Amino acid sequence: MTLSPDPQDTLFSRIGEERLRRTLWAFYAQVVQDDLLGPVFLGKIGPFPRGGWPVHMLRLEGFWRAVLGAQSAYKGQPGPAHMGLGADERHFERWLQLWAETLNEHLEPPEAQTLLTLASRMRVNLQRFALMNPGGTP
Repeated sequence: MTLSPDPQDTLFSRIGEERLRRTLWAFYAQVVQDDLLGPVFLGKIGPFPRGGWPVHMLRLEGFWRAVLGAQSAYKGQPGPAHMGLGADERHFERWLQLWAETLNEHLEPPEAQTLLTLASRMRVNLQRFALMNPGGTP
């Protein structure tokens, strides 16, 4: 999904690669310290910032690059990747709260609001998958 047909005027071009990267790393540094979210992420990815985090962060950067209108090699399926994590509505609500705080600290208000809106929309699908059992049933 791209937000603009002009590659010079994408949300990604306004945010920039380095600021996106810093925002994502700052966000997940908070996530792993959170009492509710930390155990889910650390249990799945390992100790932060080592373990599986460098690979996970590259995948997230690719995902957000694609969403924000930049070229990306991302080919994942975010919904199924969240299946069977043991996360529920409380986890997703907290995730969005921390995401909003991080965005507001690292981005200008228009970009922060747009990324929060995008994440809020994604939440529906991600949460639906997270509540499924690995066999695909709720």
